[in-house]
Amino acid sequence: MKNLFLLLSAALLFSCAGESEKSSDSGNLEISYELDTVMVDAGDHFFFVQFGLSMSDVDKSRKLLYNFNNQEMVMEIIDLENLKLKEVRQYEKEGPNGIGGGFIMRVQVLPDESVVFYDFNGIHHVAQSGEKIATYQLGEIEWEGANLPEGEEIDVSSLDTKDGKTFYGFFGTQGFDSKNSGIAQFNVIEKSLKLLPSGFLQFTSAYDISFSMDGRGAAKFPEQNRIRVVNDKILIMTSAKNELWQWDLAQDSLVSHTYTSQLTSNSKKGNFPIQVNSNEEWSAAIKEKNKEVNFGMLVQAPDQDKFWRYHKEMDRMTAGDTIIYKNVLSAFDQELNQLGEAALPEKFKNADPVFYLDGRLWHFLNIDDEVAFVRVKPNISE
Repeated sequence: MKNLFLLLSAALLFSCAGESEKSSDSGNLEISYELDTVMVDAGDHFFFVQFGLSMSDVDKSRKLLYNFNNQEMVMEIIDLENLKLKEVRQYEKEGPNGIGGGFIMRVQVLPDESVVFYDFNGIHHVAQSGEKIATYQLGEIEWEGANLPEGEEIDVSSLDTKDGKTFYGFFGTQGFDSKNSGIAQFNVIEKSLKLLPSGFLQFTSAYDISFSMDGRGAAKFPEQNRIRVVNDKILIMTSAKNELWQWDLAQDSLVSHTYTSQLTSNSKKGNFPIQVNSNEEWSAAIKEKNKEVNFGMLVQAPDQDKFWRYHKEMDRMTAGDTIIYKNVLSAFDQELNQLGEAALPEKFKNADPVFYLDGRLWHFLNIDDEVAFVRVKPNISE
């Protein structure tokens, strides 16, 4: 159960530094789009799709998708240009190049084709050849600059980097009753640490579902609060509300961008139980929560000088008790002003991960345990 909680757990909350706010409505530009679906040729290989490509990343310059199988410690590398399996790369658990025993939560591919593996305790950086560059156990580093408060740690699951040296993520207490105390910047080579204590995400804890057994915390279904490094921007996103934040490193402050959708709610309402004590109650609470609005990741489209983002909310229930969603695609400019939004077809399935390549937004689609992608080619006009 401990591992179940850690897999489900995400960063939460606490007290705030300087913050400014900008507001935007849904915009008045028209969004149009084209849809298609493509299949990947796996040959005689069976893709690892158990977690829906949740442990994958894209090397956009080389048009490759890296999908990590943490059960067999192999990386499936898909050629997205030719839509076929390119390579299956084996990694080691133990020894000088070992990356641990199956506790990898996320992978990230860097421009030099090296791969960063994030596990519960730290970071493994491995070269394209498979030779390990370094392992960083964050709890053992004596940081220069700021000091983490007593009892608080860096949340490895939240981290993002551009170069494998400087990382950004949340910090706070860990465990079942974890609290997010703010955001951190650290460099593993210089061993420097910078903290921005802030409670700007405190509200999201009201939407966490906690599962207790025999009076003890067993699992948690939290909101997805995430940090991503995009060019020179440090962006923070939440699934709970129509809002984005940017960490201004020079001013050591947060800039909040709030938006208004004309097609859905702008925040979760919390009309579901947040404390359950049985598997039946857990499943029912999650189903009720899934009816409420959910905001996805901001996805950069460099060739369009824009960002795109999906979100969804229940439209209605079918007679067979299936949720039919309103799926919405929104466009933002480089300054994070919302330009417009558009409803997508009823049968469109909006799910992570989403990435942008060759003018299209790509979504993984599992077709009989084969890898396929639904591709949306968005356009925007006056």
